[in-house]
Amino acid sequence: MNTPAVSIILPTYNRAKFLPEAIGAIRGQLFTDWELIVVDDGSTDETAELLPKLIERMPQQYRYIRQENQGAYAARNTGLDHVSGRYVAFYDSDDLWLPHHLQKCVTALEQSPDIGWVYSASRIVDHASGRVLNENCFQEQGQLHRFRTLPCDLRDDLHVLKHEGLFDAVLGGAGLYSGLQNSVIRSRFFDGRRFVTEFYNEAEDQVVVLRAIAAGVGFAYFDEVHVEYRVHESNSSGAALGMPREKRLRLAQGLIRGFEELPQQVSMTLTSKSLLRKKLAELYMWQLGYHANWIHGYKREALAAYRRGIQLDSWNPSYWKTYVLSVARTLPDVGPKS
Repeated sequence: MNTPAVSIILPTYNRAKFLPEAIGAIRGQLFTDWELIVVDDGSTDETAELLPKLIERMPQQYRYIRQENQGAYAARNTGLDHVSGRYVAFYDSDDLWLPHHLQKCVTALEQSPDIGWVYSASRIVDHASGRVLNENCFQEQGQLHRFRTLPCDLRDDLHVLKHEGLFDAVLGGAGLYSGLQNSVIRSRFFDGRRFVTEFYNEAEDQVVVLRAIAAGVGFAYFDEVHVEYRVHESNSSGAALGMPREKRLRLAQGLIRGFEELPQQVSMTLTSKSLLRKKLAELYMWQLGYHANWIHGYKREALAAYRRGIQLDSWNPSYWKTYVLSVARTLPDVGPKS
């Protein structure tokens, strides 16, 4: 059996309606030296019956693994246990790779041994209507996202980020937009490493990047679109439409927990630790305090989160303003009743 260059890991849970397009996009890649590892995370729909039809007469190696529902990151970990390729690409079953995605990313990795993680831009699309919400996720309303201003070397159309200072820049809010679904990664990074799965930790997309930078992994990106990211009501991430409070609360708590555990996972300078406190303060204030509690009417819980945010970043005037105004608006609800 030949060893493929790329191991594609596709975790899926009750996404049978997306699978025909997903498998079609994988099979439509210009680069064909890959294996497909599908991890069915306990689907109760027709996923198991549909997949054999979709991979019929597919020349590439294929593996189907079924497990009890444990969440997307646990499914990715299961897939990593079966990887044989030099590179790993994670495919989200509700998104679409454009045909050139693997070819461009693998070529970059082959030509640049100092790079371990290559990624590209995504086009954000509303799945129900097909309306394009953002033609290129690396910018918003014509403004480039902050990471696009970070120092880099240009190798043809590949932007190779300078490693020095990158950890603090990302922790400080630059954000690389290097989601797993639009990345190809050297598989050796995952030797002895797996995603943290406790609490269905949705921080992993952000924290794993910081762990990779700390491990010396070189990052590079293409600013062209390789992936169509489709937004719909059942997205597992913060992009989900009409997200209920319980899910938003879980996501906020997962983000906070993920960043709180970061100092136990990587070495951090005093500057990095200061940036981490500011990051956590921001998460307590806005993700947990405002979005997960205040706007849903959970005012006491919101005030408690605000207080924690202020403890972490007590010199931020906007935090104090938000807290004082919120207390004033809450007083009629918590005062003595006649």
